[in-house]
Amino acid sequence: MHISKWFSGAGLVILASIVLFSTLFTDWIFKGARVDLTEGQIYTLSDGSKNIVSELDKPLELYFFFSQSTTREALGLRNYAKQVRELLEEYVSASKGKIKLTVIDPEPFSEDEDRAAAFGLEAVPINNSDTVYFGLVAQYGELTEGATAEENERPTLQIPFFQAERQRFLEYDIAKMIHQVSQTKKPVIGLLSGLQVDGGFDMMTRQPTAPWFTFSQLKELFEVRPVAEDVQEIPVQDYNLLLVVHPKELSEETLFAIDQYVLRGGHAVFFVDPFAELDRMSENKASQDLNRLFNAWGVNVDMGKFIGDAQLALQVSGQNRQPVRHLGILQLTDQNLARDSISTSQLETLHMSSTGFISTLEGVTTKIEPLMTSSEHAMPIDAAKLVQMDDPLTLMQGFTPDGKVYSMGVRITGEVQSAFPEGVPISEGGDDTKQGSEAAEDIADDVAEEPVEAESVKAVTDNKQEYLQKSGQPINVVIVADTDVLTDRLWVQVQEMFGQQIASPFADNGNFFFNTVELLSGSSDLIDIRGQGRYFRPFTVVKEMRRAAEEEFQSVEQGLQQELQNIEQQLTALQNQQGENGEMITLTPEVENQLEEFRKKKLSIRKQLRDVQHQLNKDIEALDFKLKLINIALVPFILTLIVVVIALYRRRKRG
Repeated sequence: MHISKWFSGAGLVILASIVLFSTLFTDWIFKGARVDLTEGQIYTLSDGSKNIVSELDKPLELYFFFSQSTTREALGLRNYAKQVRELLEEYVSASKGKIKLTVIDPEPFSEDEDRAAAFGLEAVPINNSDTVYFGLVAQYGELTEGATAEENERPTLQIPFFQAERQRFLEYDIAKMIHQVSQTKKPVIGLLSGLQVDGGFDMMTRQPTAPWFTFSQLKELFEVRPVAEDVQEIPVQDYNLLLVVHPKELSEETLFAIDQYVLRGGHAVFFVDPFAELDRMSENKASQDLNRLFNAWGVNVDMGKFIGDAQLALQVSGQNRQPVRHLGILQLTDQNLARDSISTSQLETLHMSSTGFISTLEGVTTKIEPLMTSSEHAMPIDAAKLVQMDDPLTLMQGFTPDGKVYSMGVRITGEVQSAFPEGVPISEGGDDTKQGSEAAEDIADDVAEEPVEAESVKAVTDNKQEYLQKSGQPINVVIVADTDVLTDRLWVQVQEMFGQQIASPFADNGNFFFNTVELLSGSSDLIDIRGQGRYFRPFTVVKEMRRAAEEEFQSVEQGLQQELQNIEQQLTALQNQQGENGEMITLTPEVENQLEEFRKKKLSIRKQLRDVQHQLNKDIEALDFKLKLINIALVPFILTLIVVVIALYRRRKRG
């Protein structure tokens, strides 16, 4: 009787109401709960992103433009847009009300489309008539009621279009935009250079030289402050990044200043070269003293040799203007560039010249990440060969690749010890240098005769107490064993037109430089943001099965293909037999029978080839059948079985 009441009309309404209200109540209770079950945690924000959002002190509005109406058949694009939207919602959730997200579908010929265009978003065509908007706009700050449009103008940044190639760095790109739009001033770059990167005077040609294009652009994007080669202190709070380019002679005090800057959390990028081609009037190689710092960080740069690479060598004009391959001028491709680094992941070609190599020392505690490497057809060559070289072919003499892959640029992270374990270096007169307690004792002895120097003793003692013996946090340093990579001749043609510089890049050197500077000059939270996992996971089991099947049947297929080709050649030869006057001859019954046998054999071989092709897919089809069986039959069967067991248990309990 009780069961029949529940299945009456009123009972069904009551059951439906209970299910509805319980669902709504559960949704309300667990509204903020999120579980990310993806392999790469692609829907979970990194700690760096959460820190960046928590530091916002003003409201941030995000406008996500995606053309829903014109992408109904673009399934891949819609899936990517879904990932972007869900990640943006994670930022909104983490911001605790500071971020507001607005999703806009800019339909054709609508005001929303005009708004997307006004923000500078890209309209990308996907077929003959439709275009797609797929970008993000961030505006930072509050609007003031009653103020004019100019007064309410807010800092604005945009991602014009979410490129599929950048999908792995989606979280980084969004976090970078949020961080940059909330900054009120440009990052500060400290530039310590031994080369005339800002232009100078060429003593050989007696002509002024133009600034390097990379550094001209750098000054437009960042505030660049020069750092002297004899600097004795580099305050971390004064610079977002220290950029060191091929210094010649560095004092102990300057090396110590760089050491302490890095240990205190300062980020640094070094460009050093065993043979800087634009430094012809002086010592071409960088200061060997830098290896004192590099060794403390776990690497060593050979300042006396460059990498010759037969596989990556570019052609240049040799003697008599004949094209020859220059072992020292290299063209790196995506095969030689780190695919999982933000600095190099999107680069296609990188040109380098007379590039040194970076060796990892034994027992290092830091993480050494190669950014650019040679091929296996490389070996180190003495840089002295480049000094008065007339013919690049002379580099081939004695060139025997050793099969090793050499690192030409690395990123170093981790905890390190100071390169100055003895303490603060103190110069005394000329070039003699004493350190730490020894210097303090000498000055203290002098105080007995000259009391006025007492302050010097206190200064030395204070410095010794203040200096760091190890890093307070993981360091972040990039070292590139080449400076020519930054010069115009290897990557860009610059022309003057109507008073403006027009740049035509032919390599990605500039992109590498600015990617690296932008990455390391940002906040530590931004640098620590990982690349996301893959959103579209490949069928690795299927791929492995296909590879194994192809290996198993490849030799059989090749043999049959060769046999089929021989049969077809024999058939053609018999069918095209001609007499002495070039006329077709009548085939004898024996030849006719032979032709018929060849035709049958040809059909037989074709059938065997089809069988081999069918066998290739047999295991994959079997796996597909098993998956369908599990999804269609096994799972419902298990659920039904559970329900039946529960029903029987309850019935038995009642009885």
